[in-house]
Amino acid sequence: MNKNVCFFNSNKAWGGGEKWNHHFSLLLRDKGYNVFVVTNHESELKNRLINEPGITLHSESIGNLSFLNPATMLRLRSFFKENKIKTIVTALPSDVKSGGMAAKLAGVSKVIYRRGIAVPVNDSLLNRFIFSTIVDRLIVNSLETKRTVLANNPDLIHESKIRQIYNGFDVAEYDKQESSPLYDKEDDEIIIGNAARLTPQKGQNFLIEAAEILKKKDLNFRILIAGKGEMEEDLKDYADKLDVSDVVKFVGFVDDMKSFHASQDIFCLPSLWEGFGYALVEAMTLEKPVVGFEISSNPEVVNNNKTGLLVPPRDVKSLAAALEMLIRDEKLRTKMGKFGRERVLNKFNTPLVLGKLIDVIEE
Repeated sequence: MNKNVCFFNSNKAWGGGEKWNHHFSLLLRDKGYNVFVVTNHESELKNRLINEPGITLHSESIGNLSFLNPATMLRLRSFFKENKIKTIVTALPSDVKSGGMAAKLAGVSKVIYRRGIAVPVNDSLLNRFIFSTIVDRLIVNSLETKRTVLANNPDLIHESKIRQIYNGFDVAEYDKQESSPLYDKEDDEIIIGNAARLTPQKGQNFLIEAAEILKKKDLNFRILIAGKGEMEEDLKDYADKLDVSDVVKFVGFVDDMKSFHASQDIFCLPSLWEGFGYALVEAMTLEKPVVGFEISSNPEVVNNNKTGLLVPPRDVKSLAAALEMLIRDEKLRTKMGKFGRERVLNKFNTPLVLGKLIDVIEE
């Protein structure tokens, strides 16, 4: 039985997609698969896999038009053919073009395109060709991602080719990690955490506005915002403008996310859209109630009124009211936190997700 699987991810930076490729390439290796990974020459994914036993690496300079480069396509075709690749899992649009087409030319049995971002696919002639002829299976990380991908053309790919598999979260590995609070509470203050890139999409401005409402109610709370991004100075200025700098603390980039979540009582992610709210799952695993907007994939991650509270998008008053409810009710925080961890174990735990990925590879 041919168990040769190739992950194809040409992104140079490290992000959620690269983390997924890294994690599941190692898990499949440990399940007895022969794992190959194609990366860009200058790639963080390559750097993290280069010393891993049982992983065969190949690097190319891949861009959006690489599928038009005969030399690149010939090298990829040869790599797939020589290594008898049975299945290829592609990550980016450029990857499914170059990697997918080269795989078909090499006789690879199955081309899988994993889509982890909730952005519509352009209804172009090239994309219609790729999704109808090159892609054998489309994996989406949420039902919202599926809906968004097909927004411009519901018939882009046949329904029978689509598989919905959540990102997965390794609860056992997470539980093994040591952690200690990164912030020392003052008196009985309630800590509200937020961790995301400081960009308009992530909506930290709404959390700062909610802080203004909560402060006027004389509640004992503090908000910790973790992350870096282009909005950092604007958000700090906004906190100054609303006179909430004393209760909103920007803690910068945090590498130890488990310790960050351990430092809080409530996690709030007021994003305007999410492909899959990974940070929400992290917080829920540590039994933290979560608050966010009822948008995109959030209702798939958060069981509203059971594991957390979801409010109408951009509704700052409702966001503040949800936070106030949890600030005032310790029993509710505890109850939602326990249900949250149960939800992660029953819906997002890595062994479940790995099983579904193997099903797609083997079907």
